[in-house]
Amino acid sequence: MRSCEDDQTALPAWLVAQQICDTGTVACTVDPSGNPLDLGHETRLFTARQRIALAARDGGCRWRGCDRAASHCEAHHIDPHAQGGRTDIDRGILLCRWHHRELHHGGWRIIRQGKGEFVLHPPPGRGDPIVLTPRLALRCAWADLAPPPKRFRPGA
Repeated sequence: MRSCEDDQTALPAWLVAQQICDTGTVACTVDPSGNPLDLGHETRLFTARQRIALAARDGGCRWRGCDRAASHCEAHHIDPHAQGGRTDIDRGILLCRWHHRELHHGGWRIIRQGKGEFVLHPPPGRGDPIVLTPRLALRCAWADLAPPPKRFRPGA
């Protein structure tokens, strides 16, 4: 059990772990009398600039078939921060809240080798791994396609 900062109510460790994924933690070292000695700093969450980069790369929720926009997504650490995972763009992926919770509580995992494709692994016995490809609009935007002729552009 862990305690909550507001009223010292004991909370189950699983609930605390769930909240840490979204909010992070700040360590506070205290002496035997309870006097704060050192207050750590928060570097766990993705910054606003990192989220912009994730939005440009992912375009929104990367879960197959989901159409949620980047503004409705959360940045997920592929490698759990509590286990030494880094808050780097290449180790993060955008997921809508529904799919982020499904990932954490439904037994799913996302892995990525280097800068390769993100691969979604379902819980045991629920199918094969799924490659999470970029959204169709982004595949076209980054595919070196020539722009449409001027007569087909808005305002031409």
